[in-house]
Amino acid sequence: MLILLRLTTVAAAVLALVTTDPRPALAAQEHGPKGAGRFEHVHALAIDVEGRSLLLGAHTGLFRSEDRGKSWQKVTLSPKHAHLDVMAIAPDPKDPLTTYVGTHEAGAFKTTDGGATWTEINAGLAGLDVHGLAIDPSASGKLHASVREKGEGIYRTTDGGAKWTRVDDGPGGEVKVLTSVNIPTGMGGIWVYAGTAEGLQRNPDCF
Repeated sequence: MLILLRLTTVAAAVLALVTTDPRPALAAQEHGPKGAGRFEHVHALAIDVEGRSLLLGAHTGLFRSEDRGKSWQKVTLSPKHAHLDVMAIAPDPKDPLTTYVGTHEAGAFKTTDGGATWTEINAGLAGLDVHGLAIDPSASGKLHASVREKGEGIYRTTDGGAKWTRVDDGPGGEVKVLTSVNIPTGMGGIWVYAGTAEGLQRNPDCF
């Protein structure tokens, strides 16, 4: 149910962009200054828990819109990296100020002040190519991360990213998206779903 709710929320946001006035959003993407307005490959979309900020992860970085996509502002994750390819976004389902981001070359980042500042949270990750982030809907300090190439596998944190532990090799095929879903079961109720190049796969709590 949670997966459907999230997809419905994103679909509603996209529909709002199209039906309200698609031209400003397209102008921002196609005609904005290179590096600030051009998304190139879009990897992730997410909405904060209060439904106010739309976040977009792209080949050219992380972007935020406060007006349903009419305009976008680029978010600086780290002054150490001139370019970051943002692969995954996981807003905290209980705290609108907390968001996690996974990148292709610099691991995972976290903000607890609504994006004003970001902290690298890579302790325990054996690689920095983070292609998926799944936050537990019932315990927001618990996340799973999908790492590719060096250190490939599924990692778990139970303290909001302070420390990661590798738990499994992960699903077969390149992970495109990772999410945690609360389904009543006899095993705690949390399933991790992975959308991969080979299809949709799931496992209770970890792979």
